[in-house]
Amino acid sequence: MNKRMVSILLSLAVLFSFAGCQSQKQANREKSITVGESVAFASYDPIGIMDGQGFIRYSPLVYETLIRYENGEAKPCLAESWQNDGTTWTFHLKKDVSFTDGSPFNAETVQLNIEKLQEFVGDYFGYYGAVSRITSVQVMDESTVRFVYDAPYYAVLQELSASSFGLLSPKMFENGNNPYGSTLEDTAGTGPFELKAKNTIAGQSYTFTKNATWHGAESGPDSFTVKIIPDADSRMMALQSGEIDLLFGSYQITYDMLSQLESNSRLETIFSDNLYITRNILLNASGAVLSDHNVRKAIQHGIDKEQIIATVLHGEELKADTLFTKETPNCDVELNSYDYNPKQAISLLETSGWTKTNAQGIRIKEGQTLHLQAIYQSEKPVDEQILMALKGQLAEIGIDLSIQGYETMTWFEKGTLGEFDLSVNDTYGFPQDPHVFLTAMMDDGLDKTSQQGLSQKTEIDSHIANMMQTVDAAVIQEDYRYVLTTLHKEAVNVPVSYAKEMAIYNPEVISGITFDDRPFTLDVTRIVLNRGISWSKV
Repeated sequence: MNKRMVSILLSLAVLFSFAGCQSQKQANREKSITVGESVAFASYDPIGIMDGQGFIRYSPLVYETLIRYENGEAKPCLAESWQNDGTTWTFHLKKDVSFTDGSPFNAETVQLNIEKLQEFVGDYFGYYGAVSRITSVQVMDESTVRFVYDAPYYAVLQELSASSFGLLSPKMFENGNNPYGSTLEDTAGTGPFELKAKNTIAGQSYTFTKNATWHGAESGPDSFTVKIIPDADSRMMALQSGEIDLLFGSYQITYDMLSQLESNSRLETIFSDNLYITRNILLNASGAVLSDHNVRKAIQHGIDKEQIIATVLHGEELKADTLFTKETPNCDVELNSYDYNPKQAISLLETSGWTKTNAQGIRIKEGQTLHLQAIYQSEKPVDEQILMALKGQLAEIGIDLSIQGYETMTWFEKGTLGEFDLSVNDTYGFPQDPHVFLTAMMDDGLDKTSQQGLSQKTEIDSHIANMMQTVDAAVIQEDYRYVLTTLHKEAVNVPVSYAKEMAIYNPEVISGITFDDRPFTLDVTRIVLNRGISWSKV
């Protein structure tokens, strides 16, 4: 498992959708929904493995973290309160909490989890200083634990809220067992749901049931089944036919699907008020063609974002001119946008010697056609649609773009090896944005590969490293200013839109959904069931 992949899995972390077959039944039967999901589960742990993103979208319902975020502020989860004293963070834990296997939750289990994270997957969390930079974990008493760091670190709470730092039962580590990327037995967390092996059909369906000992308030369904439907059209058909009750997530719901469903009066569509991620196209500045700054700038000016938003995204998202919104912490940096200007794009290409064209209108330089290769993760149909729109727009300025989708592991490997010119490489969403997205640029992955072609790469990494080694707000802001300004001027990233979250559901079964503050997350406990009917699985 590669370092950058863990961050991608985080950044992707926790997209929920539910597929199931429902029918009206007599009262007092189990209330259950079932969901459409594009990716099967390869491991039932908070981190997963490269080809196992499916469970990661649901892991916060099983494995809780010390901290959560709400309205941009750190809130208690398994930790009720905390204090920071420079290089130490002291957490006061909830009492009378247990894991679903009966093991008690206490300071010793927190200590064990952190130490095992460092032991088993520490190499992949170098840019998550909240864990990697802990020098010792001290058990103060049964419900108090202290993390000691090598230096003050400002992003501790943000990072500890990441789903990968969900806490596991100590029994999962018995006999030297490494559960990360290899757990296919019963889960053992403290969250509102659990997943038992007997309730799974590998690659087909996974039924989560209520944790009878959960410390939170009862809400949502008694159980939910995640049904794996890899094909987007098949997911839509399943929703229309009533086979499933809900689809969640902009990664697997295209706006074309929404348009087709508008005439279906038995389904409801809902959008979030919040903006979650930035849809981002990464240009490989280390590539043979895109190492030319003029060509990268030509692509920036040759993309009509407004048209993409109006057509592919049906006008539901906001145009993005910068990698992060100005409301994102430390990202209120003044940058000049690359406005859509095909004449300027053509002028930039001709300045770099792409002056001739073939019969198809594609530019030629020294006998070579201006051909670029774009890659994306095949389970994300919206990404393919955005790239198809880009293909048409770039053809108008003389650039030929071919598009290829890959499953996530292959996409990442090809990206790390530099076998791409353009790639969809969206940001992670707050609270992981912006610092985790930037710190991951120093480790193996698409961003690092692309940036190797920049003369400023060493200085970029220096500023990123520096921002993670200080709590001086002015220094941190200056580091962000340099990194964001440099990447923008070098035209490495093409931000397309700031994405909302979305869901489609059957109102006969579900009467309402509240969006979670976390990106890629549907909190099933926030689903309000339609109490006018009773149902059970068939």
